[in-house]
Amino acid sequence: MMTDAVTSNDLIEGFREVGLKPGDVVLAHSAMRTFGPIDGGADAVIDALREVTGPRGTVVVPTFTFAHEAEDDPVIDPSSDRSEMGIITETARKRPDAVRSTAYRHSFAAIGRRASVITNIDPALPVFDFRSSFGVMLSLNTQVLLLGVTYSSSTSHHFAEMVCEVPNRHTIPLTVKVRGDDGSVTEQAMTDYQPKSEGGSYYGSGSPDFNRLGMMMENRGVVDKTFIGNSAIRRFPMRALIDLAQAETETDSGVFRTPEGKPSEITELDFGQCVMSPELTDGAGRLSRVQWCVKDLQQLTLPG
Repeated sequence: MMTDAVTSNDLIEGFREVGLKPGDVVLAHSAMRTFGPIDGGADAVIDALREVTGPRGTVVVPTFTFAHEAEDDPVIDPSSDRSEMGIITETARKRPDAVRSTAYRHSFAAIGRRASVITNIDPALPVFDFRSSFGVMLSLNTQVLLLGVTYSSSTSHHFAEMVCEVPNRHTIPLTVKVRGDDGSVTEQAMTDYQPKSEGGSYYGSGSPDFNRLGMMMENRGVVDKTFIGNSAIRRFPMRALIDLAQAETETDSGVFRTPEGKPSEITELDFGQCVMSPELTDGAGRLSRVQWCVKDLQQLTLPG
């Protein structure tokens, strides 16, 4: 059965219901498919976020690009590299008032008052450094917004891993090329944050479980939740995640993953219905799946 299309008013009311307010910096992770039909499409989502956060607010989206990992001599092009994080992020990136950071993989596009300070960072720094876009967003009390996705899509959890100095990830120096706005290409030192273990299985015999810290935050009452259309919406302060992760890793260094030998025991969420997406292929040719969260699985239209 088809549901009514989500309107701009639905989006604005929902974003306010989860606690977004004028002046906020918001980092939005999204799966547009989870909403159902939206009047105005991805632009309507971005417009609603701008409306709620106001002229003193800032909307940030991840515009990560993985295609360069498969290239022998990558040239990073911030002005044209496609975001691989969904249509909402790609739509935001293309807006004339958006600015984008320069990064090997983990770039951000931002619109609003604090856009330049968030994106104009030294690309030589590790992407999760305190002086990086994440560090700036932390200092600005950024609100993390999950639109139809679970904590597994929260890259702030990777930031928390670096803050907590987890033993199974490390930084790797790189030298790549960057194309400037004038078309010139120059060499640039960059730093990536990668798993230490061979084959990339840095969670050992477990698997990533960012829902675990997420549910801890929910149980502490620091996550606001609602539905917009069919999409489960969550908002939490980035600072709350970082503070909790640091406290928990004092006694449990495995708080970011499932128990050893139990890779399927990912923490279940009790708001919304969760489902794994079909296999998706990133720009580097790797297969992956994303966890979506909706009100009604019967209303979720799967790709293909």
